[in-house]
Amino acid sequence: HRTLTIEGEPRIRLYPVAGIALGKLVLTEPASDKVFIALDSAEIAVATLPLLSREVAVEALRISGLKVNIAREADGRLNFADLTGAGETEASPELGELRIPAVRIAQIAIERARIGYRDVASGREVTLDDFNLKTGRLDGATPGQVTFSARLTGRKPELDIRAQAAGAVRFNLQRQEIGLDAFSLQVKGRADRDTLAVEIAAPKVEITPSYASGSAIAASVKLSGPKRRLDAKLNMAAAEGTARALSIPSLALELDAGAEGQSVKGKFTTPLQANLAGPAIELPKIAANLTLSGPGLPQKGLALLADAALKADFGKQSAAGELAARFEDSSLRAKFAATRLAPLVATFDVKADRLNLDRLMPPKKAPAKDDDRIDLSGLKGPRVSGQVAIGALTAQRVRLADLKADVKLAGGKLEVAPHSANLYGGTLSGSLVADANGNRVAIKEAVRGVQLGPLLRDAAEQDRLEGRGKGTFDVAAAGAGVSAMKQALGGTARVEMRDGAVKGINLAEAIQDVRAVLGSRSATASDASKRTDFSEITASFVIRNGVAHNDDLQGKAPLLRLTGGGDVDIGNSTVNYTARAAVVATSKGQGGRDLSSLAGVTVPVRITGARGRHGAGQDHGC
Repeated sequence: HRTLTIEGEPRIRLYPVAGIALGKLVLTEPASDKVFIALDSAEIAVATLPLLSREVAVEALRISGLKVNIAREADGRLNFADLTGAGETEASPELGELRIPAVRIAQIAIERARIGYRDVASGREVTLDDFNLKTGRLDGATPGQVTFSARLTGRKPELDIRAQAAGAVRFNLQRQEIGLDAFSLQVKGRADRDTLAVEIAAPKVEITPSYASGSAIAASVKLSGPKRRLDAKLNMAAAEGTARALSIPSLALELDAGAEGQSVKGKFTTPLQANLAGPAIELPKIAANLTLSGPGLPQKGLALLADAALKADFGKQSAAGELAARFEDSSLRAKFAATRLAPLVATFDVKADRLNLDRLMPPKKAPAKDDDRIDLSGLKGPRVSGQVAIGALTAQRVRLADLKADVKLAGGKLEVAPHSANLYGGTLSGSLVADANGNRVAIKEAVRGVQLGPLLRDAAEQDRLEGRGKGTFDVAAAGAGVSAMKQALGGTARVEMRDGAVKGINLAEAIQDVRAVLGSRSATASDASKRTDFSEITASFVIRNGVAHNDDLQGKAPLLRLTGGGDVDIGNSTVNYTARAAVVATSKGQGGRDLSSLAGVTVPVRITGARGRHGAGQDHGC
């Protein structure tokens, strides 16, 4: 139960003005003496006779010292749930077309109001304090003076913001008319460690169903802090037309912003058309001229020119847009159409002649090991499909050409399938799936005819292989983060390499070293650039719990035959692998006659250690 306390006798009037006036009032929280609502005084008075003709004539609305304390308890329950009948269901009567009554207000006066919100679980607090609102006569015919002021404070994030507004306002809900004269709004304060300043000036605005007029509107936003800054200025030309066909010939936004070493500076311009009754809005000719700068961008700066168009009908829940952008030596075109906005149902098409993502996106810091989470829950809800086509793409130093991909998002599952591209003289094709239902990722790829040397030099910055290769990969993993997914990875893979060389070890030289150990002769000095030529190498892998196991390595070289097996622990980034090189009887090829006397000798080569820092060498003990 709650306790309601009212000091003094309420004053009630019925005719010609119906109203009630109260003194001090306190309503507690359930089964507690904590204050939920309190006020010093309140009065509301409405003329009686106009109600008979569907007109609301408010003679007075005065509230002084209002205090409301809203809290969300640790279990998620709000402290006013018992007042709203939460949990009860009741059939709602069907409503016909809503008829808005005429409203006339003689005066509103709200003084020293305070509304606080507290979330027990998160510790977040927000308080709207020192709220004051005072109006003159608002009768829909002539503008009435309005003044407003308030202070917003909070914790998590820390807030201390003051706002004030003043101007003459005229509105008529029944006739859908609104007007402003000499209206201004100022907001100043602090949000966390940032300072904030907002200003809006609207000298005159008049919008009715039959016409729209006024003067230009100016607005500015400034935000400055140790990690980010924003300086934005908006200028909007005088409105024309009507409420159903509102036209603003020019809207210009100047922007200068920065965060974490990155910055953007430039200007957007567009006309604007709107139907306030819809509501619907159209920006038919957006022009953007931007300069982006930062340590990861080419020449520390990037110029972007874009033309776009956008329209949205919020009544019909639809939207569509087009974009043509030019930056560096690239051009991009995109379009989209949405048949529902919430949840989103849309289609899109993106085409680009070339994109170098390494030049456009700065390098990112490696995530901390205790914060490698992958959250795919954002895929749930929207339903989107489309196509992507890029003539030349560079990403993570890998270069692809003629990239094509179909994209589909539905039921929380994102599918990039099929996709295909030309890759270092060969081809790549396959599918990628990210599923929020289980936080699962699956990849199927087929690579054919790829030049291995250039690919590895670009992708891994390693020069270990030459030749052409093909491979198939069918892997999947589920988990809360990168580490968990690596350790849960499962699937199969197969690679084939032809007419190439393994760099970093010369197996012919290694076998000669074995001969030296046996005492036949002294070991030959190794060449500065060791390599083992091969005509063919094949291997298949079975991957379980993040460990890729191989036991069928086969390799053919002019003097050698290669076999081997072992494990690559992807989850722990380690390698434990043994390759065995056997000399075949021949007097030709790498090593020549010096090795013919060792026909049948097998030399093991162990590869062990952390992946990326492993060592390779012959194992004389095997």
